[in-house]
Amino acid sequence: MMTDEPVAETPSPDQAAATTPAAEPGIEERAVTVTEWMADRGIFIFTALLILAAAVFIDGFASLTNITDVFNRAAPIGIVAVGMTFVVISANYLDLSVVAQVATSAVVLIAVSNEYGFVLAILAAIVIALVYGFVNGVAVGVFKANAVIVTLSTTFIGLGLLRWVSGGSIYFGPPDGPVRVFGSTRLGPIPLSMIVLVAMTLLLSFVLNRTTFGFLVKAYGSNREATRLTGANTAMVVIGAFVITALAAMVGGFVLAAFSNTAVSSMSTGFDFRALAAIIVGGTSVFGGRGSVMRTLLGVVFVSVLTNIMVLSGLGFGMQQMAIGLLIVAAVSVDALARKAGTS
Repeated sequence: MMTDEPVAETPSPDQAAATTPAAEPGIEERAVTVTEWMADRGIFIFTALLILAAAVFIDGFASLTNITDVFNRAAPIGIVAVGMTFVVISANYLDLSVVAQVATSAVVLIAVSNEYGFVLAILAAIVIALVYGFVNGVAVGVFKANAVIVTLSTTFIGLGLLRWVSGGSIYFGPPDGPVRVFGSTRLGPIPLSMIVLVAMTLLLSFVLNRTTFGFLVKAYGSNREATRLTGANTAMVVIGAFVITALAAMVGGFVLAAFSNTAVSSMSTGFDFRALAAIIVGGTSVFGGRGSVMRTLLGVVFVSVLTNIMVLSGLGFGMQQMAIGLLIVAAVSVDALARKAGTS
């Protein structure tokens, strides 16, 4: 028997999909989002919180004398770190030879200036920095050698040569010489070393973000083969990154020598991994292709403030080394997780 009752229509797959509520993000997706946020923006929040906590809970931290001393002592490592950022972004991991470069430039600055004048000392240090950068860059960029092995080798060669030539002696600059004047001069409460750090950061940030060379450094770190196929001279990109690192290490050696108006071959021990810690904590990827000089400066501030907190809290050098090591492991782990999340 026929009826006039309407027959319910079966919704089409498209209609069903449109009316189905979106699924809530799962725990894994939320973890990925948090990891990416920490890699991209965490350094800003963590640095601000660390400084705020130190100012509130650590006696003596917020004094003007302590704050200027923190940044004054951070300047040499900071200058080295902003230069080494180019090597890390180019996916060559790090330049271990900055230890030898900093010590050599400091010794050359004082030893040569004592005998032949300050200008000749600067020229000699520039030449040595260019040699370091060119040797490292050619070995890695042209002959495709492993950057860690190459720079470790040039570290031993450079320090060995420096100790052989200097005999391990401590060099002292004249009390009224240009090195001493630089180290003791302040603009108000601000030491010149801080101004040099800021100037180097701004200059290298411009090179990385506003020049063709900086673009190629990032591109090479992201995808070497694609960069090569564009016709870019990738070997020169690598050489340029190592030369910039060497020149920054030279400036860092000058600033380090100016602290005490002295120089010795062992004065830069640990600069390589402290600079790397600042770079990675700042958010530059150890796998290359991502990062910035400004972020490295924030990493320098974070590591320096953390070290100062441990000193004011009475923790020994061994504990400080452990903390920096754990910081590097944590930063590299976040970087790896963020990279994995970005490719998944």
